[in-house]
Amino acid sequence: VQIDVDAIRTAEFPVADRLLYLNHAGVSPIPASSASAGVRILHQYRDEGAFRLRKWVDLSDEARGRFARLIGASSDEVAFIKNTSEGISFIAAGFPWKEGDNLVTANVEFPANIYPWMRLEARNIEVRMVQAREGRVRKDDVIAACDGKTRLVALSSVEFANGFRNDLPGIGEYCQKQGIFFFVDAIQSLGVIPMDVRAYGIDALAADGHKWMLSPEGIGGFFISREVMEMVEPVVLGWHSVRNRFDFEQYDFRLSPDARRFEPGSFNTVGLAAFGASLDLILSVSVERIWERVRHLTEEAIESALRAEYQVVSPRLPEERSGIVTFRVPGLDPQGLWKALLSRNAVCSPRNGGIRISPHFYNTSEEIARFFEILKEEAVAQKNA
Repeated sequence: VQIDVDAIRTAEFPVADRLLYLNHAGVSPIPASSASAGVRILHQYRDEGAFRLRKWVDLSDEARGRFARLIGASSDEVAFIKNTSEGISFIAAGFPWKEGDNLVTANVEFPANIYPWMRLEARNIEVRMVQAREGRVRKDDVIAACDGKTRLVALSSVEFANGFRNDLPGIGEYCQKQGIFFFVDAIQSLGVIPMDVRAYGIDALAADGHKWMLSPEGIGGFFISREVMEMVEPVVLGWHSVRNRFDFEQYDFRLSPDARRFEPGSFNTVGLAAFGASLDLILSVSVERIWERVRHLTEEAIESALRAEYQVVSPRLPEERSGIVTFRVPGLDPQGLWKALLSRNAVCSPRNGGIRISPHFYNTSEEIARFFEILKEEAVAQKNA
C-alpha cells in the first residue's frame, strides 16, 4: 500500500508550503496534529490548572507504548528523557565500572555520544575510539578494538555527518556472545529506519524526538532491557523513581520495578503530548513504508549529485545507507553555499565539508529536483562572484 503523501502533506505539514525542508537529520518541523496536541495541554493548564491532575499519566502511558512499539520493546522498558545526552549519561554514570575496564566507540560519533564516556577516563576507564575508514565504522574494526576488559560498546545507529548506517545486528550479536553491554544512540534512525532492539541485541538506547520522530526538542525516549535493568544504577533520583510514587505520606524507598526508575520527576507534558501524537502518525504510516519512500528519495538525491559531478561522501551500499545524503560541491565553501540555500528557503546543513540533506516521507521527488536546481544556480553565482 502506498502512503497517501499528498493528503498527509496537506493536513500535517504546512511547512511544505513555505520551505523546501530537507533537514530532518537536524531539527524537524512538527506535524500539525502534534502541535495541536501540545497546544491543547497548554490551553488546559491556562483554563483549568491542574484540575485534571492525572491527565499526564494517560498521555505518558500512550506515548510510552508507542515508543516501545517503534523499537520492538515492551513499555516497561521505556523511560522518557529530555534529550539523547541525558540517556547516554544515565548509562555512563550508572554502569558498574571497575578500574581498568574499557569501552569502545568511534571517532565519527556526535559529541553527545563521546563526552559522557570521556569523563570516565578520570576513573581509569579507557575509552577506545575506532577510526572510521572512508567514513565507515567497520564491524571488524569494532570487534578488533574489544578485549577481555571491554565492558561496553557505544555507537550510533546512523552516523550524523555522512549517514553511514552501522551494522547493529552484527555488532549486537558479537556483544551478546562476549557479554559486552551494547548501547545505541538511535536519534538518526528512529522514525525513518525500522528498529528491533531484541533482534539487534541492544541493551540500552536513547533518542531525542526532534529529528526523524518529528517531535519538539526536549523530549525523547530511553530504552533499557529488562535483562540489564538492575545492573545500571539510576543516578538521578526523585519522587517519580519509586514504586509508590503517589503516596506522599509514606517514605518507601523501593525503586520502580520498571524503566520508570529513570524518570526522577515531573514531565514536560506539553512536549510529551506532541511526542505521542508524532509517534502515532509515524506508526500509522509505518516505519517500513517510510523507509521505503525515503530510500527512493535519497537515491534520487545521490543520482542528482553525481549527475552534477558533486562528490558524494555518503555510503552507496544499500545496507550502509540511511536518510542522510552528504556531498561536496568542488571548489565551493559549504558554509557560504548553505547560507545561500537558506536565503532561497532551501533548508539543509553544512556537514563533513559538504552539504547534508535528509528528506522525510512527506517530501517529494519534485522537491529533490528543485533543491538541485537551486543549488546549481547558487553554485554558479558563487563561482562567478
